[in-house]
Amino acid sequence: MTYVLFWFDVEDYLTPESDDALLGLLQCFEKHGVQATWKVVTQKARVLEERGRDDVIRALQRQDIGYHTDNHSQHPVLAEYLAEAGWDDGVEEVIRRERTGYEDLVRILGPSSTFGQAGGSWAPQIYPFLRDAGIPLFMDEAGHIGLDGGPFWYCNVPHINRMENRFTRMEFDQGEAGLAAGIDAFDAIHRGGVEAGDGLISICYHPCEFATTAFWDGVNFSRGRQPPLAEWKPGPLRGAAQMAAGLDLFDRYLAHIVAQPDVGILTGRQILNLLPDTAAERVFSVAELAKLLTFSTGAIEHRFVDAETVLAPSELFALVVEALLQILMTVAEQGSEAPLDLEQMRVLVDEDTPLGPVRRQATTVTPSAPIPTDRLLESAADAQRYLQHHGRMPDCLWLGAQAMSPADFLVTAAAMLQKLASASRSRAVTLPTSVAVKTGQLASERHVGEDVWKWAIFEENFDAPAIVELARLQTWTLKPALLLSAPR
Repeated sequence: MTYVLFWFDVEDYLTPESDDALLGLLQCFEKHGVQATWKVVTQKARVLEERGRDDVIRALQRQDIGYHTDNHSQHPVLAEYLAEAGWDDGVEEVIRRERTGYEDLVRILGPSSTFGQAGGSWAPQIYPFLRDAGIPLFMDEAGHIGLDGGPFWYCNVPHINRMENRFTRMEFDQGEAGLAAGIDAFDAIHRGGVEAGDGLISICYHPCEFATTAFWDGVNFSRGRQPPLAEWKPGPLRGAAQMAAGLDLFDRYLAHIVAQPDVGILTGRQILNLLPDTAAERVFSVAELAKLLTFSTGAIEHRFVDAETVLAPSELFALVVEALLQILMTVAEQGSEAPLDLEQMRVLVDEDTPLGPVRRQATTVTPSAPIPTDRLLESAADAQRYLQHHGRMPDCLWLGAQAMSPADFLVTAAAMLQKLASASRSRAVTLPTSVAVKTGQLASERHVGEDVWKWAIFEENFDAPAIVELARLQTWTLKPALLLSAPR
């Protein structure tokens, strides 16, 4: 089975004709008996109310709703007001600016299954807001974060984003040739997915595209402009005949996809059922955990447990912390010479993936130098208290007055656990008095996009390196979201 996600960014609240384009698309889906996900800007929903477009509102209520920010492109947009923010203050600012907008959207259209960013405006501080608001999925096609062209988990939220060769659309403004090319492109992706046993296709449009020849926000807010409200203008119109022709082509495109016998069209809410996190609350022995901790080069990424379960780097970190704490308690109760039975020690994956650190702090311990094992265990106990208090990894672990980065701590502790596990297969083992410091690096950081601030709404040369840095630190939470029904 191939699953197709149609999603629409419903955002143009300045061009009344875009309401009719939206209604036309909604009618296409109702005609074919399927649903899409409609990520609605709250100001668009308010304007639909003000214009008396109950026909559009009722049709939207019969579909799957997503949240596409309160006002989309009015300055400051999200990336602008978070460009210099830290983690905690940034999270609070997102909540302050977006909570009322989302509550309005719920009042008008109902709760959202999905969030999608406005244009190129993104920052990782949005995710606590999504969790707080009960929005369970991120769906977009932006370059900021991705994982090998497939669904993934990031900051505790499943993502359909940066799908690469699994993303397609039909270019309706190219007429019959565009329809033929769009169908051919869809069929090619479909065939490839069937052959690979991994069938998920993402298709995106903006309803306003069918009504206008240029985006409404570029007309008004490009390159940092914020004109007075009285000067805001609608987008340039295609005309009724062109809009009708585009909707007809889309209807035929949708009809082709619906007609395929092994294709199912799903909404954002429905796809969630096929992306379970089977790692949550899974139990491992410390000996089993040690087998997953292969960091021979120091590179840290997600780890597959089996074909259906994968652990994020931050989950590995938390499990290692728990394993060291169990060893510490055993030593405290029985003495440093007590034999360690790693097969009997159990560690549990938390229901929520711990967030990554929010500041990069370097190791001050000398690389390769031996450190007392009891000092490493004590730092693990402190790290567990930090995880429980903050719900995220510490920026560093303290060995007395010296700091150790989370990456260095993980590979150092992993090497010790692997040695203990290897030795325990042939005899009872005891804790070494010291361990050698090893160097690690979070290889998952490479999945954060570079040069991602090209949205026309930003001022010329806009940059936000602090957002990119936080995004990299949060790749401790990055792992594939495995499609439940796909044979592997």
